[in-house]
Order: sequence, then structure tokens, then C-alpha cells
Amino acid sequence: MIDTRWLVLTWRLPSDSSTPRVATWRMLRRVGAVLLTPGSAVVPYSEDLLEQLDFLAHSIEEAGGEAWVLPVRQLSEREEAEIRRRQREALASEYGKLAAAAKRVPSQTRARAGFARLRRERSLGALERRLRTAATRDHFHAPGKVAAERGIGAARER
Repeated sequence: MIDTRWLVLTWRLPSDSSTPRVATWRMLRRVGAVLLTPGSAVVPYSEDLLEQLDFLAHSIEEAGGEAWVLPVRQLSEREEAEIRRRQREALASEYGKLAAAAKRVPSQTRARAGFARLRRERSLGALERRLRTAATRDHFHAPGKVAAERGIGAARER
């Protein structure tokens, strides 16, 4: 068995419609891919990510494009460090935004009325979902996750 450490998706889509491009970008973001060029992205190897990239490649081909999922055994230390840095930076920023948003959630005492209480609960639920989603993409343990968790927890307690 090949010792695969990375998966690289390369693709080319027809320029007549932006819909497949947006769908591709969203899926890559959802899986925590790091864009290398406008037509290539990389993720660390896992069976789950391989399945998701294969599905995305099939979707690209159905949209009239071309796509390849390439297993990669190793990258240079510099390349690996750059991929990790980019992904950690993006998620650290996202975690920071979640922590800041948690501070803006009104306290329970300020949200006593029915509609205000419902809006508060929806806001907290949305923040918790966004945190879970970000954590699933966090392949390299970006800083800020604990602060975001604490911030959302503190907002729930206020």
C-alpha cells in the first residue's frame, strides 16, 4: 500500500457558468482544503477526504470540466509548513470572529422577552454550529479554538 499523506485535487471548469465554480469553492472550504493555485487544492490524506474529493471531482466532470484527485506521498518541509500555516491562519481568524460574535450576544437578563430570548438562543445555536463546522476543517489545530469555545460557553452562561 502506498503511504499517502496528502490529496491534491486539480480541476478545470468551463468559463460559461459560475455556478460550478462556486459549488467547487464551497465544497473545498467545507473540507478545509488549502488552495494552491486557482485550479488546485490540497488536504491531508484520510479515507473520508478521499471520498469527498472523489465526489467533487465527479461533480466537476458532470459540469463539463476536468478533475483529478492525486495522492501525494510527501511534500518538501517548506511546502508542508506553508500549507499548515495557511490553513491555521484561516481557521484562527474564523475562531477569532466566533469569539467576538459571542461577546455581542445579549445576556439572559437583557433578553427576557419572548422574541429577544428566541433570537438569543438562535444566535448561540448558530455560533455553536459554526464552531463545530470549523473544528471539522481544523486539520492542523489552529489557535483560537479554545477561546471561541470559552466565549460561546460564557455567552450561554450570561
